Formats: sequence, structure tokens, C-alpha cells
Amino acid sequence: MENPLVIVSIGIILIGYMVYHAFTKNKKKLKKFREEWETGNYLAPSENFETVSSYWRNKKSNAVSYDGVDQLTSDDLAMDEVFKKINYTQSTVGSEYLFNKLRDLDPALEQVQENEALYRLLSDDQKLREEVLLTLSSLGKRNHTNSSSFFYGLNDKKLNHAYMYGLLGFMPIAAIILMFFSLKYGIGLFFASFLINTVIYYRNKSTLENDLYAITYVASVINIGKQFASSKQPAFTMYAMKFKENVKSIKKVSIFSKLFPSGSGGEFDFIVDYIRILFMLEFIAYNKIVQTLVKNKDEYRNVWEQIGKLDAAIAVAFFRNSLDTYCTPSFTDREELSFEKLAHPLINEPIRNTSLLGKSTLITGSNASGKSTYIKAIALNAILAQTINTVLADKFTMKPSYIVTSMAIQDSLLDGDSYFIAEIKSLKRILRIIDGGKPCLSFIDEILKGTNTIERIAASAAMMEWLASNKGMNIIASHDIELTEMAASAYTNYHFRESIENGKVLFDYTVHPGPSETRNAIKLLEILGYPESVTDKANTLAQNFTRRREWEAIGVVK
Repeated sequence: MENPLVIVSIGIILIGYMVYHAFTKNKKKLKKFREEWETGNYLAPSENFETVSSYWRNKKSNAVSYDGVDQLTSDDLAMDEVFKKINYTQSTVGSEYLFNKLRDLDPALEQVQENEALYRLLSDDQKLREEVLLTLSSLGKRNHTNSSSFFYGLNDKKLNHAYMYGLLGFMPIAAIILMFFSLKYGIGLFFASFLINTVIYYRNKSTLENDLYAITYVASVINIGKQFASSKQPAFTMYAMKFKENVKSIKKVSIFSKLFPSGSGGEFDFIVDYIRILFMLEFIAYNKIVQTLVKNKDEYRNVWEQIGKLDAAIAVAFFRNSLDTYCTPSFTDREELSFEKLAHPLINEPIRNTSLLGKSTLITGSNASGKSTYIKAIALNAILAQTINTVLADKFTMKPSYIVTSMAIQDSLLDGDSYFIAEIKSLKRILRIIDGGKPCLSFIDEILKGTNTIERIAASAAMMEWLASNKGMNIIASHDIELTEMAASAYTNYHFRESIENGKVLFDYTVHPGPSETRNAIKLLEILGYPESVTDKANTLAQNFTRRREWEAIGVVK
């Protein structure tokens, strides 16, 4: 009687320990989550860019056309940094979903109200939010899974000659059966099958290693879907029903996934590994999972995207919670853009600006006065308004539009493009979107600065006229004061200014109505101690040009 009692006692102790470990682990997580929500601060784990962008790339490559935020606009606005600032996700699925959401801009604004309801629910209902956070954190983050590829391009995931692995896996079983009739031949077949299967296993595993690694995360995604399907939270009933409906046909994936290595590092794992190799279990399980996903691709996609949606929604709610001020945007059919106390999301303690902008706007001002930061703040908030229904302002109203920028142009060494060629290619994107009849809000910083003054002014004015004459709004920042006069009838002028105090140039970084009337380049030369002969000559040349509208010749000073 003692042995059964000992075994039962050990079993109870082990179960008790597992329950205690799970409880204390979740307790620590909850404490961490609550501290993060109270302070608005968190330490984000490092994530591989190729991983977090994989859903966006898969979706874009499988779309007939893509009109979201393109790479040039993303680079101009440092969208990767904005993503990092918002990315309070607990899973790789959530990171991928949020990354795509910030770029997959659609002026149709579908599901805006549904998403807003989810943001508010997860923000207000602490008990539900914490349950969702705990579930998502158990899925966790893992680089290079590309789990969305299992509902995009699944044909590439199928095993060639899949039946062969089934036959190879049956060989050792046949050998064991044969031993009952002929021990000699049975043992011979067993060792032959072990040798053959080992060679084939290691030869083929290297080519499938990434997919075999990824499929375990796919199984984890489905397991998390099953957990959400069983949630008893009243406010979560609608989402639980969706998970239950979609998980039903793919839950067998969880069973097959148990045939993959657990990575637990147990004492007898090497024996299990040999069994796995002998019966080709990984390949057979992988093939069964892929077959299940092929038949139920839409269900897996729904589970994956629903998990991503929940994770991204909590990230948006957390982002809002961390802000001093934010608003939900208003949308209008008119070509106008208005905002009160708008801030750049990547600047600590930013200067906030208020504006009412019409169809075409020209921003002028001297170097470092704030023009670029101002138009980037508008562009970023216009994207956030249409993707996560959140703006860093007291009020914000815009016409739903695609956002495209031409700002930080660089020479393209790979394409062999000069600065000017790269610039005009960048600008052509804007014309193409507008020509296609799509609503567009464009931002251009220092239009056509890569060429000579005469042609720059002429070409800039011509393009500005074209933009003002076609549909869409455009905001242009330039140093060229001449454009304020040439485009006065088509563009509303605003400017940034500076003041000189005690030999220092001071900026207020605040937008003002009207064109700029000051320049500071020569003054900066004076402050930095350039020779008086240089700065005096520069001032004389500038004053004479302003008065006569022609440049005087220079010579050699002896």
C-alpha cells in the first residue's frame, strides 16, 4: 500500500508545484503590467525588423495594388521609430499586425468605429485587459517565425513527395512486425530503416528548418486562439465566439505540434529525438499541419488577425494612456486641415502649433526654424488619425487621404541616380497618385533643391501650379522666398521666424501667417566667426540682389 501512496503523494506535490509556479509567474506579470499602465513607461524587447515587417510584406506582395504608406514616406517620417514608441505588444503576431496597421492606410476608414470601441473597452476594463495581456504574453515574441506566410503562399510550404515520409516512417513498424516471423530479417530491416531515415532526416531538415521552426509558433497561435475561445469575460463574448468558430476546424494542429521537439532540455530528450527521427514524426506532423491549414486557410488567418488585432488594440490603448494630450480625429469632405496644439510624436516636450490649412500651403522660413518638424508632425498625425484613430492634439480635422512625402532625398548608389534624379522620381510618386484620382495629402520639403536656382524656381512654380490645379491637398516647405510672390494667388503663406539676441539666433518654432521676411544664413556665418570680408560681401550681394533682382559679378580681392 505504501508504493501507491508515495506515487499519489508525489503526483499531488508536482501538481501543486505547477499550480503554484503558474500562479506566482502570473502574479509577477500582473504586477509588471500594472506598474507599466500606472507610469506609462515600459521596456520594449528588441525585435528583428524583418520579423515585425513580414505580415506587411506578405500582404503587400499578395495585393493587386498597394496604396498605403510607401517606404520613402515611412523613411521621411521615421515611421519605424513611431512604431517602436507605440509597440506595447506582447506577441510577435501583435508586433506584425501593428506594424502593418500603421502603414496600411485606407481613406475609406473601414472598421474605425469598431476598432475605437475595442480600444476603449481594453482601456476601461482592467480585468479583461489583464486577462488578455496574460494570454498574449504566454504566446510571446519569437523572431523569424513569419507565421502569416502560412495563410499567404501556402503552396510553397508543402512537402515534395510527402507520401515518402509516411512510407519511411512505417518501415520501422513493419520491421517490428517482421521480427515476430523472422527475428534476423526484422532486426536487419529495423537497423536499415534507422540508417536510411537518419540520413534523410538530416539531409532534408536543413532545407525545412525555418518552416519547422515557424510551424511550432503557428501551433502556439492556434493554442492561444483556443484559450481566447474559452474566455468567460462577459465583455469579451463576441470575440470569444469568433475565436471558437474559427479554431474549431484547425485545433488538430495543436495535437500534431506535440510531435515537434519541446526544447525543454529534459534528461531523456535524446531518446525522444531518436524516436522522432526513426518514425519521421516531424515531417509527417509538419505535412499534416500544412494540409490542415491549406483546407482551413481562412480560419487560421481569422485567428491570427484577431489575435493581432487584440494585441495592437492594447498597444494603442497603452500609447494613449502614456500621452499628456490626445484626441480622436474628425473627418470632412472638404479639402482642409485644421488642428489645435498639434505635437510631433517623437519629440519630448514639443512646441505645439495650431493651424487652419486650405488646399495649398507654402511654408517659408530660415534654416533650423522648424519648417520640417512642423510638416512632419502634420504628416505623422494624419497617418495616426487614419490608422489608429489617435492624434497628438486637442482637436484635429482632415479629409481622409493617402499620405505621401518627398523630404529626405538621398543619392541612390544602387540605382545610379544623382540627387536630382532621385528627387524628381520621388516627386513623380505624388503626381501618379493624384493622376489616379485618389485622395492625396502631399508634403514636400525643399522642393527641387537639387538643381540650379533659375530652373529650381521655374520648375517648382510649375509643379506647385499643377498641384494647386488638381485634386488633393499639398503642403510645401521652401527656402525660396521668390515662390511666395509667384504663388501668392494659389497658395496660403505661413512662415517660421527667429530673433537675434546677444549674438545668438533664437527660434520660437511657432508657425505664423504670411511669408517669411527674414534670412539667417549670413547671420549664422557671423556668429560662427567667419571673416568680416566674407560676411560683409555676402550681405552686400544679398541686398543688391533684393533691390535690383540681378546678381553682380565678383572678383579677386588683392
